[in-house]
Amino acid sequence: MNIRRMQRAIVILLIPLALVGCSSTENKQYGGQPASASGDRTAQTVRVETGDIVPTRSLKAQVGAGVDFAVLATKVGVFVPSVESGQRVEQGTVLGSVEDRQLVSPVGATVVSVIAARTTVPANYPVVTLRFDGFGLTGDLSNLVATVGNAPFAGKFQVTDGVGPTDCSGVVPLASDASSGAEGQSSTISISDSYACLIPTDSLVRAGQSAILVVTAQTRNDVASLPVTAVAGRLQKGQVRRPDGTVVDVGLGATDGARIEITSGLKAGDAVSATPPDLDPQSK
Repeated sequence: MNIRRMQRAIVILLIPLALVGCSSTENKQYGGQPASASGDRTAQTVRVETGDIVPTRSLKAQVGAGVDFAVLATKVGVFVPSVESGQRVEQGTVLGSVEDRQLVSPVGATVVSVIAARTTVPANYPVVTLRFDGFGLTGDLSNLVATVGNAPFAGKFQVTDGVGPTDCSGVVPLASDASSGAEGQSSTISISDSYACLIPTDSLVRAGQSAILVVTAQTRNDVASLPVTAVAGRLQKGQVRRPDGTVVDVGLGATDGARIEITSGLKAGDAVSATPPDLDPQSK
């Protein structure tokens, strides 16, 4: 995580509930144009602006002990394992490869299962299950995954009245189960929309503690966006209201909690009401 993303994550950790309300001033890469007055129900307006967005998900989580997680293929190809079930691996150990891409363990862990050698797999397919004998924070990242896919994620956490902000050792998809195959190998590994922040082993935490977890994906550069407070909807499709009262359907992309990417329906410079259609008390 680069410095800018770390600073941004810390801000979200400290003021997760106030972040949306600060959307016009929190991010210096946007102009934060003042609202205009026109005397009707859409008196306050905002404009579509172009800038960078770091896809972000902030959520409450609880510290738990022991995490079974999956390692995913990073491209389409034939999987060749380098480890076997029951083997102990260290951080950085090569677990196998898909074509020219090596898959490595983010932490010290024990191999629980491995899919059959020479299996042809698609990108993001779970190929190895590892058990982390440490603490972790789990949360539902389905909206973030729906927006950016199973991209590499980074995370920071703040334990309530405890350690932090601290970087996660890894943000990994939870493995829900595996079906048995021949010779101790797994034929399939199942994952869910829940991910785990693996807590560094030198962090002083205990099971049951509450925490705030912030997960980020790679920065999306030069995208059109609006404050989230001006848009009805948060995933894939939404609506905005033009100053003349017309409701416009828009495509939605990544959000950092303050702004949301507009993928279709509007262009940079377009003005819309600061109040979204579903929250306009005068809408019918």
